[in-house]
Amino acid sequence: MAGRWVRVPLAAATAVAMAVTGTALTSSAAPDAAGEDGGNPGGAGATDLGRQVLGANDGWGAANGGTTGGTGASAEHVYVVDTWDELRAALGGAGARTDTTPRIVYVDGRIDAFAGTSCEAIAATVPVAGSDVPFSMDDYVAAYDPATYGWVDPAGPLEDARVVAAAEQATRTLQHVGSNVTIVGLGADAQVVGASLRIRDARNVIVRNVTFSDARDCFPAWDPGDGDAGNWNSAYDNVSVWTSENVWVDHSTFDDGEHPPSSLPTVFGRPYEIHDGLLDITHGSDHVTVSYNHFSDHDKTAILGSSDSRTQDAGKHKVTYHHNRWTDVGQRAPRVRFGDVHVYNELYEQSREGIFQYYWGAGVDSSIYAENNAFELAPGVDPARIIGRYKGERLFETGSTVNGEPVDLLAAYNASVGEADRLADEARWTPTLHGSIDPTWAVPAIVRSSAGAGRLGPVDAPAYDPTATYGAGDVVVHDGAVFRAQWYARGTIPGSAWGPWEELATDERGAPVWTPTRVFRAGDAVVHDGAVWVAQWWSRGQEPGAGSWGPFRAVG
Repeated sequence: MAGRWVRVPLAAATAVAMAVTGTALTSSAAPDAAGEDGGNPGGAGATDLGRQVLGANDGWGAANGGTTGGTGASAEHVYVVDTWDELRAALGGAGARTDTTPRIVYVDGRIDAFAGTSCEAIAATVPVAGSDVPFSMDDYVAAYDPATYGWVDPAGPLEDARVVAAAEQATRTLQHVGSNVTIVGLGADAQVVGASLRIRDARNVIVRNVTFSDARDCFPAWDPGDGDAGNWNSAYDNVSVWTSENVWVDHSTFDDGEHPPSSLPTVFGRPYEIHDGLLDITHGSDHVTVSYNHFSDHDKTAILGSSDSRTQDAGKHKVTYHHNRWTDVGQRAPRVRFGDVHVYNELYEQSREGIFQYYWGAGVDSSIYAENNAFELAPGVDPARIIGRYKGERLFETGSTVNGEPVDLLAAYNASVGEADRLADEARWTPTLHGSIDPTWAVPAIVRSSAGAGRLGPVDAPAYDPTATYGAGDVVVHDGAVFRAQWYARGTIPGSAWGPWEELATDERGAPVWTPTRVFRAGDAVVHDGAVWVAQWWSRGQEPGAGSWGPFRAVG
């Protein structure tokens, strides 16, 4: 279909229209005053997403003074960027780690950290000592094949060159994020590809409404001593949080882009892994809320804590995960070391068994409190595999369902292992910082309709195309109005006196408004009396909030 219609914050729209991309906005284009709450899904009120803050009770990120990001940014520190160089500059460049200036950075469209370069181009800049040819991973693989080199750590000119090449890549594709920063995507197509953003030594950071894809390592290291058969290890997470506090990651999407696990070859009998985590929180980070995100098609997904030996992390790594969607991930969803971690209203889904190992990893000195989470496992997958023990001692879970049926996951796990590997049915604290905890049966519909990038703010729909074929439920924009097809449609213009198109009333943000004649399906989000509601099942004529019981649940 041709064309696309997107509403963006007034300030950002002004900036793009005036071609100020990548530079600070003028005062006339500055966003509205700071908002009071983050609102899920869809934000609260008409406040610009860049000025919204984490709600007062929204998880661990609300403790320790709360998380406001760059909401206090002055007009000269509000940026709209659409290239990797512009994004790096807006974040403070090489000095970002120590820069505490409040700033808001809007990501406009697709940003590719590998634009103008490649793994091969980076390798070509690195000479190999004693050789007339530049470094290449093909030569590295040939040199350190255990069948001929043996099961010992790589050493010598090629390993030295790999280290140099890896350092060169870091200068090009790794960017730090400092304190008092908000990064937010414009519309539904904001994407950062090939880059690794590292929130390090920072406080008060918000990341929302961006798709982060394929933070690939051009030069992974072979470690023959990692496990029983060796492993390829990579350096980059899509987003990582190091030694930081008060961070909110919300309504974003994380994946491997064009290099999912199924596309990777096997080298030395092991997967040639070019990714590390999607969102790792380590090195004593604390007071983090991770909400309404979508993690998909990745192996080592989200770890808390980098090492069992970092005993200085005890008492930290306090993180809340809620209303996130985990699709076809292999492990670490999350795996926890040291932290008190609240995991609620999460959706875990498998289209295939694939690379799945476990979801919740109970690591050393960890305390996971899990409630009302929904699992949709592939045929033949034992629910006992949902939990994995990695020197942990305890895990509390309640309200879990597997394929729609209640299951005591901890009992299933404990029954599948010997006494030495069993976990105590407890947590060392009871969570108090959280919003309404939804019933487990409602979690799949709520999370599927709300989690991930592109789900915040106003309607983002394609323009009507008279040559296109539409099915029931398809949403389009025509003459500035939003319409949904009630049945098959082709060539019938939206707004005609009679036909398949139903006009969807919208508020000043472009969000759909409840009307008594409109049909709502499970997962539909609407606005009524200033609040955002999600339909939990089919409804028509039943007013949101009209009674103590009904099809609509308030979410913002």
